[in-house]
Amino acid sequence: MTSSPLLRRALASLLAGVVATALGLGLLDGPASAEPRQTVRQVQRQVDGLYHQAEQATERYNTARVELGETTRRLRAVRARFERQRAAFAEVRVLVGRLAAASYMSGGLDGGVALLLSSDPIRFLRQAADLEQLGRRQSAVVRRMATARLHLAQDRAALRQQQARASVLQDDLAVEKRSVEGKLRSARRLLSSMTAPQLAKVDVAQQAAVGRALDARAGAMRASRDAREGTFPTDDGPASGRAADAVRAAYAQLGDSYAWGAAGPGSFDCSGLTMYAWADAGVSLPHSSAAQYSAVRRIPVSDLEPGDLVFYYSPISHVAMYVGGGQVIDAPYPGRSVHIVGLNSMPLVGAGRP
Repeated sequence: MTSSPLLRRALASLLAGVVATALGLGLLDGPASAEPRQTVRQVQRQVDGLYHQAEQATERYNTARVELGETTRRLRAVRARFERQRAAFAEVRVLVGRLAAASYMSGGLDGGVALLLSSDPIRFLRQAADLEQLGRRQSAVVRRMATARLHLAQDRAALRQQQARASVLQDDLAVEKRSVEGKLRSARRLLSSMTAPQLAKVDVAQQAAVGRALDARAGAMRASRDAREGTFPTDDGPASGRAADAVRAAYAQLGDSYAWGAAGPGSFDCSGLTMYAWADAGVSLPHSSAAQYSAVRRIPVSDLEPGDLVFYYSPISHVAMYVGGGQVIDAPYPGRSVHIVGLNSMPLVGAGRP
């Protein structure tokens, strides 16, 4: 039995609608319609961007950690002082109690003792300025009470302030830690999307970079052994003294891996590397690029000498060591090893000499 033309047209129209719907939902997509896979360069550019953001968060984390350490030290000092003041105040209060009892037994509470019992330390101090109305013994107690009460109030306020600041910094540390770890996870996901041949290309490039760094390290160490004692050869002439020790230590880390929050041995972040190198020269620096910028003596970039520190980005989030010849050694960011790079390879904002 043959179908009518009207029925055939209806079936054709229905089939076309089904096909169109399937195409719209991607049900019939084949290989030709799949999104093209990104090139190695495209993925690497995105990964490098995430790594750079992770490094910036790392330095914010380091800065907060340095400040938390300083705040914790201040907090301990303020707490100890507060406890001493509280003990001194308690001691004076015993004397006040004895005076109050003696005054009451002798016929009432006189104005001097009432002043000692005032609950307002500012009013207490103002009224205690005129001591002629008091006896000699009461005058001495008033002075001690005024000093103890005001110091106690000041130290209590300072203690609360330092406690609040420590709490804020601990929150900052948690935020930046999550930021670093989130960026690193995103970078790993991007890398995992690459094919095996693409990953092999990335690995070859990374190994080549490590090889170049290790070759530079070996060459520098040979030149150092041949140099005059107490110096280190650079393209800008021999470094000497503490600078020579710091530059030698920086060269000795070439090829080591980047690890956020690390300060050696074996792995570093940027400020961890400069802190480590200068510690080898007997100079203490904080583990933070921004804090190091505040700690060193500022110099013009035109006056750079090997061993000087150079700082990058605004706000500052990267530090490297100048080693002569227009080059620096730095721990760049995750996925890269400690290497030598051009002085102006990043936005340079300042320089300093430890």
